[in-house]
Amino acid sequence: MFRIVNLSIFKLTGLILMFALFVIGCATPGRSTVMINPPTDSTFKNEKIINKPFSLVWDELVSELAKSFFVINNIEKESRIINLSFYSDTPEKFVDCGKTRRTYSRRKENEEYVYDIAGSSSFKVAYATGPNKNLPGTQFMSRKSSLDGRINIYVAPKGDGTQISVNGRYILTVNVTGSYVVENVYGNQIASGNIPPSTATCSFNTNQPNTCVWGTGPGSASITCRSKGVLENEILSFVK
Repeated sequence: MFRIVNLSIFKLTGLILMFALFVIGCATPGRSTVMINPPTDSTFKNEKIINKPFSLVWDELVSELAKSFFVINNIEKESRIINLSFYSDTPEKFVDCGKTRRTYSRRKENEEYVYDIAGSSSFKVAYATGPNKNLPGTQFMSRKSSLDGRINIYVAPKGDGTQISVNGRYILTVNVTGSYVVENVYGNQIASGNIPPSTATCSFNTNQPNTCVWGTGPGSASITCRSKGVLENEILSFVK
């Protein structure tokens, strides 16, 4: 009787150990988090008065603009308006849309991604898929951002000097591409492919931030963008 009981306990212990090893060996979905911090709340001066005659200021400004990366679309001295356009593949230098912090964790891998929303970036996202939502999936995402827009410069006599006002219209564009892999419960890859590309945009003006909704459904996010004043200040510095 004693031997039978002891053998039963041994078998039960073995079964428990085998089950524990099976659970540990199974591939389980990872975990991802995302947090968005809004841009800095600030304004800046986009005009100034120069103690020089209008014609002199106008000529100096046009001369400096011709040397810059701006494209001059239209110059109307009688209307006192200069219209420019611009493009950049490093938008984070000129606009502020806040920052994103993402985390990715699975098994022994722990990653953190902190990037300017206006800038380009890449990151991984963990998710669960399958009929029972128990299959681990990983997305490999890439964001490519660009900035373009137009700027109006108004130059007019002001008292004994000349006033220059700079107002820009910004359009931030972010193109998102990616791929994915799915594993079974044993860690073997069973599916992979490309994620349909998507594009998000946000338009805003000098000292007029705008909030845009990117994405749809539960994954959507409200993004607020504003100019940093870099381009406006650069233009104002052309004439001293």
